[in-house]
Amino acid sequence: MKNSNNKAWFKQFWPWFLIILPLCAVVGGISTVIIATDNKPDMVVDDYYSKGKAINKDLTLIKNARAKNISAAITQSGSELIINLTGVRDNSSIYLFLFHSTLSERDLSQLLTADGNGNYRYRTELPLQGKWQIRIEPFDKSWRLQKTVTLPAASFTLQ
Repeated sequence: MKNSNNKAWFKQFWPWFLIILPLCAVVGGISTVIIATDNKPDMVVDDYYSKGKAINKDLTLIKNARAKNISAAITQSGSELIINLTGVRDNSSIYLFLFHSTLSERDLSQLLTADGNGNYRYRTELPLQGKWQIRIEPFDKSWRLQKTVTLPAASFTLQ
């Protein structure tokens, strides 16, 4: 009978068991670093000072819309949004922005013109579901309407 203690170290169980544990930790750490660098959060802002100044400008544009009594009634029909503006004198072009609450790659924007009835229509191939921030601005960016809504919704108002 041969003694098991005479085996080479790489043929025994315990050295491999002791090597595998730290090796798994190293592989897990490297995987975590790769995942973290590939999936950076979109919600972190590098230039917070400029972002803060832009927020103050946003508030001025919202106040301008309130002063002019501008509002928008929005109706959702499947993947189409129908926007009816009140308080505007002309049916000039408007910008529609849809910002998804967590996924910036789903953000949408479109320049819209009014149809014969004065309604603005936005149609998308993607389903409009979940929490969205909707923003409407005129072409000259003199006022702004915005609201956070959960879609699908039959209708809602921006004031």
